[in-house]
Parts: sequence; C-alpha cells; structure tokens
Amino acid sequence: MDMNEHNDIENALRAYGDRIRFRRRLAAIHADMNLDDVREEARMYRSDATQSGQIRMLWRTYRTTLAVAASVAVITTFGSIFLYRAYQQSHKQQEQQYSQLSKEIQAVKSSQRKLINDFTGRSRSLSVNPAQIAGSGFLLTPDGYFVTNNHIVRDADSVYVQSAKGEIYKARIVHTDQAHDLAILQLCDDTAFRTMPPVPYSFEAHTSDLGERVFTLGYPREEIVYGEGYLSSGTGFRGDSTAYQVAIGVNPGNSGGPLLDEKGNVIGIISGKQTTSEGVSFAVKTSYLLESISSIPADSLKGLPLRLNRKNTLVRLPRKQQIKRMQDYVYQVKVFKH
Repeated sequence: MDMNEHNDIENALRAYGDRIRFRRRLAAIHADMNLDDVREEARMYRSDATQSGQIRMLWRTYRTTLAVAASVAVITTFGSIFLYRAYQQSHKQQEQQYSQLSKEIQAVKSSQRKLINDFTGRSRSLSVNPAQIAGSGFLLTPDGYFVTNNHIVRDADSVYVQSAKGEIYKARIVHTDQAHDLAILQLCDDTAFRTMPPVPYSFEAHTSDLGERVFTLGYPREEIVYGEGYLSSGTGFRGDSTAYQVAIGVNPGNSGGPLLDEKGNVIGIISGKQTTSEGVSFAVKTSYLLESISSIPADSLKGLPLRLNRKNTLVRLPRKQQIKRMQDYVYQVKVFKH
C-alpha cells in the first residue's frame, strides 16, 4: 500500500470517527433537552395567550444547537461518501496505470533491443528475413562448440544463435546425429564470438534416478525461461531407452535446451513433448550426446578438439545462482531456409 492509499483510508476513518462523535453529541443534546418536559410545557401553554411566545423562546434557545448539529451531520455524511469514493477511484486508477505501464515498458525494451541490434549491424539480416524455425541450445565448450536438436537445424541454409544479452552469432553445422536427434554446431566461424570462461556445468553419463529433481533453461519465447520438475520415467516416448520422460511443462522453442539435475550436471537435452498430456516432455540422455561427440570425424573439427568440462562449479550453489551462472551459455537458435 502506498502513501496515497494510506492517507485516503486514514481520512475515511477520521470522517467515520467524526460521524460517531456527532451521533454521541446529538444523543447528549437530546438528553439535555428532555423532550417530555418540552411536550408538557407546550401542552400546558397551549390555551394560554403566551403560548406562541414560549414556543418562540424554546426555538430561540435551541435553534443554534440544532442548526449546527444538522450542518455537521450533512457535512460528515457527504464527506465520508466523498472520501470513500475518492479512495475507490484512486485504487482503481493505480491498478490501471500499473497494467498500462507494464505494457509500455515491454514495448520500450523491445524497441531498444531492435535499435541496438541494428546499430551493431549483426542482426540486420535477421530483422529483414525472420527465421522459420527457432529452438534452444547450449555451449559444450567455451570456445564455441554448441549442441541443439537435429530436427531444428535439418535442411537449414543458415543458422544463427542469440545469447541472453541479445548478441547474435553465425554458426556452422559440424555434425548431425539423426538417430538421437542431436546436432553439434560451432560458433567460432563468426569472428565476433569471443572465447567464454569455462562452462559451469559438467556432463553426467550415468543414468539418473526416477523421481530426481531436474530443471531446464530455454527459449519458448524471446527471453530465457526457467522450468523445473522431476524425472517421471527412465524411458522416453513409447519406451525409447535413449531418452527420459520428464514432468516439466515445455513449449515449442524449448527443444535443444539442457536438462540438469540439482547439482548442475547436464543429464539430457530437451527434445520434445507429448501433445496428448500436459507437463510431459522428453530429453535425450547425455550418454548418447557423448557417443555422438566421439563419432565426429576429425576433419569436421578443423583441428580444434572438442573437450568437455569435467569440473562442475554449480554443485554447492543455490538455484538462483546456478541459473545466473548458466544464462550466458544457453542460446536461442534461429534457422533460415529458402
């Protein structure tokens, strides 16, 4: 509650208190007047010639008090109504302004991002020709090797990735594994990419336990989105032993994102969801990612060996810190086709 709301409520309560005090004052006046005596006096003097004079005397005696009391009653009543309505109107306007301001801020952010991208020049082609397919992916190594799903980059003419900071890099497809729906990319062909610090997560080849808590990061929209859940089955769609079934709500665009356990080990790559059930998704097991990497021909790597990180720096961090450490390593994938 802000200061204006507090003042409105305080004024309304003060007016209500004035009204209660006024009622008590009227009761006291009523008691002092002793209307029974007034009626008796009026009856006694009804036939007397001085009756009108007595009544006028009574009126002159009490008319000031009655007039003041009536005025206070009117002012207090209408004042209370006015303050209450003013409070309601103020509260309603604040809610409307908050909603409108939120929308305006989002529009400004979107506009600023577009201006920044146009200024750098690297996203100009993306703004002219929107990508036909978008998904997620994440770095395997700090020097630009990258993994996503094969179904995202299949038949692509060009592939770009965009970081959480809005930086966009061109990528080349190094290797595809259709059997496990995996694709290895490399960002180092883009001279704008700079080698990152070591990736903070490691890759867990062992099978994870049923019921284990897991989380994921991905791009079902233009900003990175966090999701959490648990492993609900050791096999994927229709009993696929190369994948996990996960109780996490995912949407188009999440495919290719990392699936991690509570310690921050990558245990899978999100690959899809079950359309007939809410909150059921699937992830390719990390062991098959490792197999796919080991099968990459040496000439495809162009003399740059793909060495995965073995040190996990996320182990003892709370979840919020884990997410902050990871955000720069998870990208949105945008694919262009003629």
